[in-house]
Amino acid sequence: MYCSNSSNQSYIMLKGQVLKVVGETALSVDHKLTRLQKFEVFCGVCDGLLKDGRISATQHQSWTNVF
Repeated sequence: MYCSNSSNQSYIMLKGQVLKVVGETALSVDHKLTRLQKFEVFCGVCDGLLKDGRISATQHQSWTNVF
């Protein structure tokens, strides 16, 4: 059941949302970024989202560790 009184609960982002924002931002900054550079930007964004509580530690681990 959805509770409208969730002032203590933060908004959790989905990977698709993060990828869309990072991708659009990267293209507007420099469309010549390599795959590695794009992944580094993505990891930095994920680090910030984890610190802000916008994604869980499990999400961060699964999204940023390739092995």
